[in-house]
This record gives sequence, C-alpha cells and structure tokens, in this order.
Amino acid sequence: MSEAAPVRRRFNPDTTIEDLKAYMAPFVDRLGYKFNTDEEFVDEVLTSELELLESTGDVFCPCRVRTGDPKEDAKIVCPCIPFFRDQFAGLNKCWCGLFILNEVEDGTELLGVIDEPTGPVDVPVFKVADLPDGQIRHVKVGRHDIAVARVADEFFALSNVCRHAFAPLAEGFMDGYQVMCPWHGWRYDVRDGTTDHPGSDVKTYPVSVVDGEIRVRVTIR
Repeated sequence: MSEAAPVRRRFNPDTTIEDLKAYMAPFVDRLGYKFNTDEEFVDEVLTSELELLESTGDVFCPCRVRTGDPKEDAKIVCPCIPFFRDQFAGLNKCWCGLFILNEVEDGTELLGVIDEPTGPVDVPVFKVADLPDGQIRHVKVGRHDIAVARVADEFFALSNVCRHAFAPLAEGFMDGYQVMCPWHGWRYDVRDGTTDHPGSDVKTYPVSVVDGEIRVRVTIR
C-alpha cells in the first residue's frame, strides 16, 4: 500500500494570525474590501484557516467544502473574492463574513447573512489609481468577461470578447475612445460598444466611481 503524499505547505510553519492579516489586508483593499470590524470573529476564522493550513497545506475558506479538484479548490483559498465578485458585492461581504466592503461600518450586522443576492449590483473591480489614463484592463465578474477602460479620466466597461474571432479586447490597444482588437485590429468604441463591422457591437456595462474605487454594474440572476 503506497504512502500518502506529504502535505505541501503554502505558508511557513510558524505562520500566525497576524501574519495572515498583514498578508491579506493590502490585497483585499485593492478589491474594495477590509477585514470585518468584529475583531474576535476575524481571529476565530483565521484560527480555523491556520488549522486547515496544517491539515491541507493551504488557507482554505472554513465555510466551503473542498471538492478534491485542485483547480476548483483554488477558488476557495482565502481570500476568494476575485472568484465571487458579484455575489460578495451583493452581500456586502464574503461568504463567511471575514471580509466586508470598505464602506460597511459595522460588520457584525452581516454575520450569518446567507441570502443569495439577485438583480443589479455595483461590483468594485479596481482602484482608480490602478488603471492609468489611456489603458484598458480585464476583469472577470461572475459570468461576465469585462474590459474596463479609462479615457480622459472617464471610465467605461464593455464585453472583453471581440465578435470577430473571440480575441480578448483588454489585450488590445487604446486609441482615444476606441480599443483595437489585439488579433485583427477591429475597433470598438468603449463608450457604447459599437464597431463599424455589421452586427458586431458588444455589450457595455454602467460604471461608477465610489471613494476612489471603480465599480461595474452587473445583474445577478
């Protein structure tokens, strides 16, 4: 009978709760989140994650079930915000409540809230400072594959997929209010998603800026 494979640790053996806080806080802030204001709850969750680190090798979310598929389970390694942006924005928090949106003042009010959000939701995607003027960047928001552009300090969001050969528009080149597809040069107006190729316009999404964060409105069904 073969021996079980050794656990491959993703953090050092002496990792502490404070280490996880210092590691995670700057990252989640760029996504529009912060640790819950209930510090005792935060410490409880991170203690559970350290226990999971010992047994599994990584800091998996303690409130989600691992499937055994490494690609799927990577989506529930904490912080898992990028994989569930739309749901979390609708809930104002991550599944367990370890992280809450930056504007939430009292995170204790969200503990135990598990209702699945539906309808339109404004999802934080980048800090304004993270998207320079004249640039375009890709973001995945739930089932939506989106390219976010900044032109003359205005922000626009459109489908990331070119209607010609399905190239990623966020890898293209900005020319004023137009993005040129990186594969064949098709041009799309980032303001309304139009192109001069018949029947090939792409979807656009409403964009807002709140406290220095770019937010894209999507609909959860």
